[in-house]
Amino acid sequence: MSSEWELLMIDLEALADYAVKARWWPWKGEKADINIVEYEDTGSLLVLVFKSRNLYFYLPLLRVVEIPEELRNRGFRVNSECYIEAEYSPLYFKEYSRLKHGWFKGTSSLSGLDTLEVYSAKPLTLESTNAVAEYNTNINSLVLKSYRLLPEVNIEVKMLEQLTRRGYRNIPRVYGFLYYGKWSTGVLMERVPGNVDGGYPFYNALYNSLITGDSAKYHELGLASKLGVIIGELHIALNEDSEDPFFGAELVDTSDVELWSRRVMRMHISAQKRLDEYSASLSDLTVREELDYWRGVLEKEGNTIVEEAISELASSLELYKARTHQDLHLAQMIYTGDGIRDFVIVDFEGEPGRTGEERLMKEPVLRDIASVIRSFHYLSHAALMNALNLTRHEASVRMLREDPTLNWRLRHVYATTYSYLARVIRSSIISQSKDEVVKSLWKYIYPWIVERAVYELYYESLYRPLWISIPVTGLLEIKVYKSRGAFTNLT
Repeated sequence: MSSEWELLMIDLEALADYAVKARWWPWKGEKADINIVEYEDTGSLLVLVFKSRNLYFYLPLLRVVEIPEELRNRGFRVNSECYIEAEYSPLYFKEYSRLKHGWFKGTSSLSGLDTLEVYSAKPLTLESTNAVAEYNTNINSLVLKSYRLLPEVNIEVKMLEQLTRRGYRNIPRVYGFLYYGKWSTGVLMERVPGNVDGGYPFYNALYNSLITGDSAKYHELGLASKLGVIIGELHIALNEDSEDPFFGAELVDTSDVELWSRRVMRMHISAQKRLDEYSASLSDLTVREELDYWRGVLEKEGNTIVEEAISELASSLELYKARTHQDLHLAQMIYTGDGIRDFVIVDFEGEPGRTGEERLMKEPVLRDIASVIRSFHYLSHAALMNALNLTRHEASVRMLREDPTLNWRLRHVYATTYSYLARVIRSSIISQSKDEVVKSLWKYIYPWIVERAVYELYYESLYRPLWISIPVTGLLEIKVYKSRGAFTNLT
């Protein structure tokens, strides 16, 4: 530790030991040097900005007498002193306002932290790589999403600022943003009412349909259509008439297509390699047989579909690229069921499996719709498993051979996609050749459905290898879309 930080009153070895076990540490179980970049100490609150392996982190620590039981994994002890991650305490904002380099950029409804009274605080979730806390305040119930990893450009902050300026209502109401020096450290927003995600009404409808055998009922098609409009308005708010070059539609060029093609192939190859390694490590022969079965299906049929889709990405040269959510799926929404907003979109940090540079890149807006289409497939798989009491493997085999959820899913996918297209087609964010996109939508959207399925395959291979049957069956579903003439000759 350099002499510049010799007054820092914390044991860096103890801090490193804590970091390596933290949910937000990128290198699970692997220790790395911590180099302090900035720090401030109010006596109660110790704020650290540190660097490790060329990544920057923000960690506010509150000194406490004892670590509460519910925060035992969010705190540590050094000799006689105890620390907790400060966002989970009602004292955080009060101490934050005392910092020399900490500042708050509020909206009109909350100009500064000095008017905010926090009565209680608790974790909203402890499963996030960020600190997400719920506060009971004099305003109402608020949520602070506080970032541990500090990118040079915080894409979520920029997008929430843009959407708030544009009056987009299907995000949590933003009260302001916290900064430490140049770094965006957090966003303070409303606690959206509703404790279920955006897939809840669709899952319930499909589940009940499978239980009762009444497959002719499609109660939630109106909600699916509304969802398409909400996504369309999201893209318009982000990209139309924007003065900030970070937003707005631009022409796709050949270098974009080449980059996207390489990314798909890289993820596809990496996923297969990881699956082979995982299979070789399995001692349970039954589990290994199931994994190898889906690896074989991928080898036999999936690879051809991926290669074909990569070649068809060139059709995106006729589209614009623009700012998208990038990881848009039903679990990234809160379902309020209030008949007004209904779906509130959250988490604008981009796909977890991408590099920081890749998260900043623009893509065709249809890519978000492709992600939602894939989300309906995941939801259908879960409903089939639970309604018919099937294992994950059994449900995937059923979907591969004779899928009882297919007609339901296609109707909801069509409702979402067509209403989306109706909302955006007259805007300036999708293509110069709008009529051609309407006429030949399949040509433009199917490579992105495959691209998203490949990303899911890559993600599952890293974190949940035994789930790969879902993206594999999703890849093969492309053949069903083709045979039914999906998204063709739309007028």
